[in-house]
Amino acid sequence: MNGFSDIELQMMVDELKKIMPLQMKVVSETSKLIALYYVEYKKNPNIEPGDVVPLAVKSGMNQMGLN
Repeated sequence: MNGFSDIELQMMVDELKKIMPLQMKVVSETSKLIALYYVEYKKNPNIEPGDVVPLAVKSGMNQMGLN
């Protein structure tokens, strides 16, 4: 794979296994937050329906510091 040795590939896999639980936690918390923003934006008559999803995602990502 792209000139990596078997040892290098195994080291990459081991590192991914270490950080994956944290990544899954961040994804879970971020999706919950985005869902809350979605519900609130959906109720707001001043927000166009086509803007609800992008605004919810952007707001959630910003709040989690992932902007």
